[in-house]
Amino acid sequence: MTDLYGQGSLISSSATTLAQLKTICKYRGWRDASDDGTTELVRFINDTIYQLSTLAPWPEYLKRDGSAAITSDADEYTLDETSIDRIGIVERASSTISLEEIPVEEWLTRKRTISSTGTPTHYAVEKTLTGGNTVINLLLYPFPSDSETLYYSYYRKPVPMLSDSDIADWPNTRMWLLANAFEYIIANKDTSGFSLHSPEFMKEVNKACEDARGSYKPIKCRISFDNRKLGIRDTYWNFS
Repeated sequence: MTDLYGQGSLISSSATTLAQLKTICKYRGWRDASDDGTTELVRFINDTIYQLSTLAPWPEYLKRDGSAAITSDADEYTLDETSIDRIGIVERASSTISLEEIPVEEWLTRKRTISSTGTPTHYAVEKTLTGGNTVINLLLYPFPSDSETLYYSYYRKPVPMLSDSDIADWPNTRMWLLANAFEYIIANKDTSGFSLHSPEFMKEVNKACEDARGSYKPIKCRISFDNRKLGIRDTYWNFS
């Protein structure tokens, strides 16, 4: 049996494997069956999933458990996570006011020209590479005067797949969008300047994002009252 993604067997409702995604790509036009071509195909699949994860605020990639202990000895901190794509909100443990993000250039200018010490109110994000992995450095201003804990939310990167049995870090409910991304890139691989950020493909992304919102938006219920149980002071009276 062949499903709508062109696979030899139906995708499980609980998981989609790398082997199944390879079949989808071949059905969509991937023709290189050599060993090097297979290696490149795996890289292509992982890169496409990563690109898709950055095109919209998909709830599956938002994390809320980031934390970093700061001291009065440094204003630069390397975050523990190596799968961070971007930082969300940064807050101090002793305050509900979020720190304001500034560009690295502005942070460096403030550090060199003003060189203030106190409670951090601003931060910059610096991305570096270590062993091929992206590392996030949090640059604080002013220079911390006390020890404290920072809490932050962040968007994580999808987990890359290596073996055929590895499960895709992408929801099955949006597998149609991933299949369309494969087809779009393969069809335009010889076209200079094409991108998943194109208005054409972003229409599909926006549709998928709106369709997904119903699954994670808060449910709001209207409170109902029984007028027979209300006292005089609980009722609005209109005297005419």
